[in-house]
Amino acid sequence: MNILRKYVLIVCCPIIFLSCGEKRDKVERNYENGVEIVLNHLEPYKTPGMRSLVLEELFRIDSENSEIVKLGLNDIRGFEVSSGGEIFVLRTVKGEGNFVFKFDKDGHFVKSFGPKGLGPGEIEIPFHIALDHEDDIYITDSGRSMTAKYDQNGSFVTDYRRAGADVRVTSGPGRKLAVLENSFDGENSRQLFFLKLANHDLEGRTPIDQYSFEMRRDKFRATEPLFCWSASRDHLFVANEEWGYEIRVYEDAGKLIRKIRKDYRKMPFSEGEKKKILGQFPEAMRALTYFPEFHPPFQSLVAGDDGMLFVPTFEQGSSPGEFLVDIFNKDGLFIARGNLNTYVWEGHFWARLKSDRFYCLREKDSGYKEIVVYSARWDEG
Repeated sequence: MNILRKYVLIVCCPIIFLSCGEKRDKVERNYENGVEIVLNHLEPYKTPGMRSLVLEELFRIDSENSEIVKLGLNDIRGFEVSSGGEIFVLRTVKGEGNFVFKFDKDGHFVKSFGPKGLGPGEIEIPFHIALDHEDDIYITDSGRSMTAKYDQNGSFVTDYRRAGADVRVTSGPGRKLAVLENSFDGENSRQLFFLKLANHDLEGRTPIDQYSFEMRRDKFRATEPLFCWSASRDHLFVANEEWGYEIRVYEDAGKLIRKIRKDYRKMPFSEGEKKKILGQFPEAMRALTYFPEFHPPFQSLVAGDDGMLFVPTFEQGSSPGEFLVDIFNKDGLFIARGNLNTYVWEGHFWARLKSDRFYCLREKDSGYKEIVVYSARWDEG
């Protein structure tokens, strides 16, 4: 069944293009304790052979579309893309039926799996979806404090339980998975989070980074600190608000090999943003909430298989709902910037770059979500 018609957009659809202004030819690099430091500025570097990244829309998986709704996919929590371009979509807890929906590379529905329940192969409250290098699917189930594993055909393999410590299991580099763990420091009233690389059985964990924030009853921050990561085929990219605009690159064994740094413009919270965020809290809590003076340097990041990075900032794009997105090549050079409608949930940027396609989850004006699939190519001006 062909779920959605094909769109081809070249001018009006998001096009990532090289920024205007003076660009630098000479790349600035140095080393600190054996770790390569790549220094980027407000404008992109000149890079031979690359002029503009053009995204042409191919199709959408729209949770507002009646044919999609008939399948049981009435809202989208997240998605992943296999090595062959198959799309696995995770439904939110709202609705009935299975939680995971499989589409082929052209957007045709294949099957669904992962029913609601408490038995083997069943899910209570789905929180996150991830794929490993063999295209097995991992669903973090926050309701049962476990992670369920399925093969790419939707057959249940096993589940893993860790007494509630695992907040999120995500795709990692090489043969690894990235795992976010948490704990609470009652003495200092701080929520602690730990990012680790794990084997496919979620054991053998290697610490990568950690962050924490204060949890007080009389005062709390309206937005969580920036802490995000994404994996390419061979590397893990991690950002922590404490570092400023710095992205750290780790090998799959957990060794730090590079720091990508960039100059940026500080963006204050607008009154409209504050009002929207405060509207999510009960009225009694709003008076206890405070905002930092500025947004973090960026919202999140996502890495392509080859190590190219898409980094959405808080700078508004040219159209409503769009933000300016920085693009870095596999060597950590800032090479392009443009507009993109982004959807970031709890620090996770739901986009994927696979081969010659770009996949992006976004929220429509109606509140429904859709996955937009583009062809991606570099044009030379």
